Amino acid sequence: MNINKQLNYEKRYCTFANMKSPYLILFILVISFTSCKQEKIVKKEKKLQVIQKELQSIDDIETLDSLVKPIDYTNVISLSDLSVADKKSKFIDLLLPAILIAKQKQEARRIKVLRLSKKDSLSISEQGFLEKLKTAYKATDLDDLQNRLLTHPTSLILAQASLESGWGKSRFFREGRNIFGVWSVNKNEPRMQTKSHRNGKYMYVKKYNSISESIEDYFKTLGKSNAYKRFRKTRAKTNDPYEISNTLNLYSEQRWEYVAKLKRQIRHNRLEQFDSYVIDSIYYK
Repeated sequence: MNINKQLNYEKRYCTFANMKSPYLILFILVISFTSCKQEKIVKKEKKLQVIQKELQSIDDIETLDSLVKPIDYTNVISLSDLSVADKKSKFIDLLLPAILIAKQKQEARRIKVLRLSKKDSLSISEQGFLEKLKTAYKATDLDDLQNRLLTHPTSLILAQASLESGWGKSRFFREGRNIFGVWSVNKNEPRMQTKSHRNGKYMYVKKYNSISESIEDYFKTLGKSNAYKRFRKTRAKTNDPYEISNTLNLYSEQRWEYVAKLKRQIRHNRLEQFDSYVIDSIYYK
């Protein structure tokens, strides 16, 4: 039964509200509950309208508000001519919309996995979707997959992004939209060569088409690697960026000094304020 029909039924029976029949009252309550439930499902199925934008100058980076416009910048430009304060502000303006876009996509995948896990039977395409995700995230089952698809506070993501890219100064970020310095071992994927080498061999880092694509791959790295098992376990229990950062000692060769830097980055730059920022609902269609 669609929502409009259910609402018509509610109107039809509301004239009997004064009747004493408990069965009739129960029937009306069930119809109302079902109607609300259906409306919630419809809302979950709304699609985010992402706006892709190419930068020509620093002025093209739009200033943030707590209700964020979902802009996914397809290129980046140097912020080196700005003051330290302005550089940090523009870097956050540039990255935060893409972070929220990537988080929304990840959450949509997780909700779909949850919904499919409750179905009695799955179509071939649904089975393929789950198997592909399980393989990509090295998940043992659907419960494990849901946990691996969780995201973490925006403040911690910004802290890592600012450290790894030097607030947007790194060549990997400027030329390849590679925010987190993710390495590449596959010669068939888009990548760029580093200027340094190890054991006589040059190393490579990945290149991305947009900022949000880089963040999605970062989520995937944290979701599938055994090195971040403790991170995932803690992330599932808390949204405290300081507590979660304690589990990222294996993310960098700096180990515990890296964890200390993350905490200082969050505290000094007051990054926790951005944990409450969300995508403006008008961009969900």
